[in-house]
Amino acid sequence: MIEMDCTCVQKHHSIPTEVIEVSDHAVEKVGDILKAFHRIFLVADENTYLVAGKRVEEILREKGILSHSLVLPSPALPNAENIGKVLMEAGRDREVYDINAWSLNPDYILAVGSGSLNDTCRMVSYRLGIPYGVVGTAPSMDGYASVVAPLLNGRKKIVYNCSIARHIVIDLSVNAQAPYPLLLSGVGDMIGKYVAILDWEISRDRNGEYYCGQIADMVLKATDQCVTAAATLKDRDMAAIRAASEGLILSGECIAFCGSSRPASGTEHMIGQTWEVMDVEEGKVPNLHGIEVGEGTFTAIELFRRLHRETDDMHIRLLIEKYLPAFERIEKLQQKLQIPFTVTDKKRYVEGILRGRTFRDRYTVLQYLYDLGKLEEYAEAVYEPVMKKYFHSTFREQFPDWQH
Repeated sequence: MIEMDCTCVQKHHSIPTEVIEVSDHAVEKVGDILKAFHRIFLVADENTYLVAGKRVEEILREKGILSHSLVLPSPALPNAENIGKVLMEAGRDREVYDINAWSLNPDYILAVGSGSLNDTCRMVSYRLGIPYGVVGTAPSMDGYASVVAPLLNGRKKIVYNCSIARHIVIDLSVNAQAPYPLLLSGVGDMIGKYVAILDWEISRDRNGEYYCGQIADMVLKATDQCVTAAATLKDRDMAAIRAASEGLILSGECIAFCGSSRPASGTEHMIGQTWEVMDVEEGKVPNLHGIEVGEGTFTAIELFRRLHRETDDMHIRLLIEKYLPAFERIEKLQQKLQIPFTVTDKKRYVEGILRGRTFRDRYTVLQYLYDLGKLEEYAEAVYEPVMKKYFHSTFREQFPDWQH
């Protein structure tokens, strides 16, 4: 268990995570880390099985603690179908069931992958009451230590409460080989934290919402770490891979400490995830979560900048001013990284902003502008500056051969 005394009203935070191992060749340590378990159910997809799952399977089998494995077809989206597959395959069948025999259910679920596999397994873990852990294969999102999972259910993306990983194993040599779009996805997921914390501060002051300054500071520190590392990610610099991986994990820990994704998810996620839902509604495979969130972050920044210029609310103006240096830093980072866009059509872009307000019950600048009767005006107005300042290429232009 990871624990932390705090100055907020809660006084103390804890999460059930027992081990966080971030190191080169960390996969080789999995057997020792999980030696207390006896029937481990391993879940991977076709891609993650090749890069790490097969070796993890060998190690667990040699230790005598592997129950069985399930390799899902790629792309293994975190949808009801794949969750159902994992749930159905969790237990092992026998021809004749003996009520007096040991259960054939696993005593642990191990996800080998990043966002989608992790979220799928954390939901099954939560429903079955079985602990789970993850061997990460890419620094592509901050959900490794999270307490919630955004899952595709029908034509919607719904955020569910789920299990927290007991063990997080990040092999830097594996992460360093992750496809570049996944590295960019991790950056996109993290740069939005400045927006999320600003939204949280606004809700604290306007609605009296619970706010933890210590958790907020930890998230901002993790974000600073990731932004600094991002500059050399393309070179596969191992120090940058470590910094990005650790920053993403820390952000997830803060979600778990808080008990909700509030410290790490605000306007930028609500807009980005709405664009994902729009793809799902049209029968398309949604784009990488972090890429969508990155574009949502650029949008939120321009919403805040415009509000800062125009508002007569001095308190809101001063709050925004605290984050303007971070926003400038992100704008400069985008000039270097050129995170690709997934939405360039103005009608679709504006629709994502307007629908994003109600993506979940969370007070953000979107609701603030809506209450002023200005959300539609702002959504229309920020399109041009976002495209001018941040747009370099669409995702398909930059990565024409990408297979999700």
